[in-house]
Amino acid sequence: MRAQAVRDARALRIRAHRDTSTLLTGAYVSAFRGSGLTFEELRDYVPGDDVRRIEWNATARLNRPIVKRMREERDLVLALLVDQSDSLDFGFGGHTKRDAVRRAAAALAVTAVRAQDRIALATFSDGLLEVLPPAGGPLQLLRVLSALEGSSAGRATDARPALAWAADTLPRHSIVVVLSDLLFPDPGEALRRCALKHELCMLRVADPADDASRRMAPVRVRSAESGRRSVWGRRSRRKQPAARGLGDTLLRSLHADVGRLWTGSRLIPSLQRFLEARTRGPG
Repeated sequence: MRAQAVRDARALRIRAHRDTSTLLTGAYVSAFRGSGLTFEELRDYVPGDDVRRIEWNATARLNRPIVKRMREERDLVLALLVDQSDSLDFGFGGHTKRDAVRRAAAALAVTAVRAQDRIALATFSDGLLEVLPPAGGPLQLLRVLSALEGSSAGRATDARPALAWAADTLPRHSIVVVLSDLLFPDPGEALRRCALKHELCMLRVADPADDASRRMAPVRVRSAESGRRSVWGRRSRRKQPAARGLGDTLLRSLHADVGRLWTGSRLIPSLQRFLEARTRGPG
């Protein structure tokens, strides 16, 4: 079992390095890193770097864009709060929401290590599954990827323990990224404390099949988490209760950044768009 987990983590790491292009790295740096105070080193330009940091003398001498790396204003911690509940085992075309959540978390972890940031992780389903305190470097990356390959421990989704862990233990002004379908009730105080102390990003994973009820004939379905049975389809839309989960209006009222990730081949482009939108800010 342990050997299989190691193989799974290795496969996820290979995929994450493929997913993490220079464009994604540049978008991450622009979205999350501080502006810097003091000169630290010269390095090659990465798309997304502030052009004002270009060192023109070195650029002319080496015949390629060179930028000044500045010591950051803060020691950045990227905390990934990753949903592992049963509702993520959904998706058409061989791509599930669980795959998307893991791939996105792995890509962010690889990018953070490249940027020399520290990574923290909390996985959750009906409670807190696994926690990794902030650390940096290749060994921490391997720990994160191994934890992402863990299995769900329950049907229901309860994000409160993970959010409370982030609010209570992480350094102030950490970047907290929640990766989930967000199909769980308002976590209440834990969500608000986390949003108040940290920079909170909520990434809702979606699948094109989520909107299939507009086109398909009615079918009987069973919830992966609650076990409740219902009829799903175009004729029953008016009878269906509204989807339970966190709405964008609530999250934005807490000044959280909200993005949507898509399963399959659209995953990494959608992650890149979120990072670029966060760089631009509101409007």
